[in-house]
Amino acid sequence: MSEMIADMVEIGRLPDVRMSFHLMGLHVRDVGPSWTYPSHEHPMYELHWVIEGDMKMMIEGQIYDQKKGDLLFIRPGIIHSCKSAGSRGFTYFCIHFSVADPAFSKELERRQATCYEASSPLVKELAPLLAELCNFATENKNRSLSAAKNLKMYAAVFELLGTLVEQLSQTDNVVLTKKELLASRIAENIGSSIRSSLLHGQVEDNERKFVQDIAESLNLSPSQVNRVFQQVYGKAPRKYMSEILLSEAQRLLLQTDLSIDHIAMILGYKTSAHFSRQFKRWIGIAPSVYRGTAEMDESPPLKPPSPQELR
Repeated sequence: MSEMIADMVEIGRLPDVRMSFHLMGLHVRDVGPSWTYPSHEHPMYELHWVIEGDMKMMIEGQIYDQKKGDLLFIRPGIIHSCKSAGSRGFTYFCIHFSVADPAFSKELERRQATCYEASSPLVKELAPLLAELCNFATENKNRSLSAAKNLKMYAAVFELLGTLVEQLSQTDNVVLTKKELLASRIAENIGSSIRSSLLHGQVEDNERKFVQDIAESLNLSPSQVNRVFQQVYGKAPRKYMSEILLSEAQRLLLQTDLSIDHIAMILGYKTSAHFSRQFKRWIGIAPSVYRGTAEMDESPPLKPPSPQELR
């Protein structure tokens, strides 16, 4: 073995990648001139693109007049409502997504702008990718996607999100600070710890020990871990843990036929009642209601968790 290693020169390598990604509510719709959608909020990012016509979107009390080709980027927990603005209604494309990766989320938060006109550099880059997803959605309406088509859809979505982050960051070859590198290591440790605990069904019992164990592995104090993570990503490590668990719970509810009792057991909860209470604290509805939701636009408004609820 040592001879094999000695006779080897590594000429390239990429880091291991594991990302928890949730895509929901991707749809294309025609709506009439009297159409409205009431104020709501949800724990996911939303891209809202007008294909034809005009509409008005109210976001946190501010009205945006969205015309053909304009794009709205709505962040989690932001209250918004919309309605038609023209005499003929409008056609729009909408996608909701979440990624349990703090580095990715940080890039999405680099710029706080919400509305991007069709002529903006960002929309010019995204428009062909948005159009591709629109075509994919219309061609496969009411069809069950094969494994191959699912992979093609994921590829298109990831290309869209990669381009979105690239345009929002507006900075090539960003060099991470020591603090950002440390926060990234903390995030990786959190993800690894939760994945290991999921395998053994011990997440609930071990959650309070995660920060302490990670701090010891990095030769830091728990307070240093909390402070660095909060400063870089704008959230506490335990909130990030909760986001990972929520994402896994959503995946199991939507992509498997496992019973809620079984899902609760996988996630480390002693009873399904305890899991249901925690899930409702996270997003405002019970797991059984969430599972019955076909797409976000038809679901009850989701309430993002408060910091107190995530403790």
